[in-house]
Amino acid sequence: MRIYCLQNDPLAGLGEIGTWINKKGYSVTTTQVYEDIDFLSPDDYDFLIILGGPMGAYEEEKYPWLRFEKDYISEAIRRKKFVLGICLGAQLIASALGSPVYPHSVKEIGWWQLERRKEAEFLQLLDGLPEKFTVFQLHIDTYDLPQGAVHLAESKACLNQAFLYENRVIGLQFHPEFTANTLNHIVEKLGQELTDGPFIQKPEEFLNRNDHLEGAHSFLFNLLENIDKGYQEEYIGQ
Repeated sequence: MRIYCLQNDPLAGLGEIGTWINKKGYSVTTTQVYEDIDFLSPDDYDFLIILGGPMGAYEEEKYPWLRFEKDYISEAIRRKKFVLGICLGAQLIASALGSPVYPHSVKEIGWWQLERRKEAEFLQLLDGLPEKFTVFQLHIDTYDLPQGAVHLAESKACLNQAFLYENRVIGLQFHPEFTANTLNHIVEKLGQELTDGPFIQKPEEFLNRNDHLEGAHSFLFNLLENIDKGYQEEYIGQ
């Protein structure tokens, strides 16, 4: 499986997704969209991953490349590629599918529990998704569920935490790919933004939580294996 990654911010890299890719021995090509919009031809990849970033999916005037990125995502969906969007990536998918993205009423930062929706219970791509699981959140925006998408998970702070579209396009509002180093870098860069709020944890609350990191990575690897299996069954016949 050939993997293509769109990176929207230097801080938001592949993280543990890279660990899984290396373990599988798959190829990955990454475009730093904030510097370059010379995208790969859709013929040159099988699985598109769109990573996070601090910008809003609606800030096209401030970040003109977002318009081109959303058009590219639309084409990937039209071409029946497997697609995974994380945080901003999920919001860009939602926007590409015609749903509004907008500032949420609260910020959600730290380790927070999600609950699986009943609609997700028997979906093959979500096979093994636990009923409740804890993941790292870092967002101030949210989105409306795209028309035709299946609502997969929610939290107390944010209704739309995950969705599935056409059984191959997945949007995750949260960050299962983050590593301990990522969290340390977040504190260094965004420490002043970690102010009081009902869903904002302080660094001493979310750093060094290896139990949560292991759980999030287990969820991530399970999801990626399901995507890989779906791809193999559909295109390779295995």
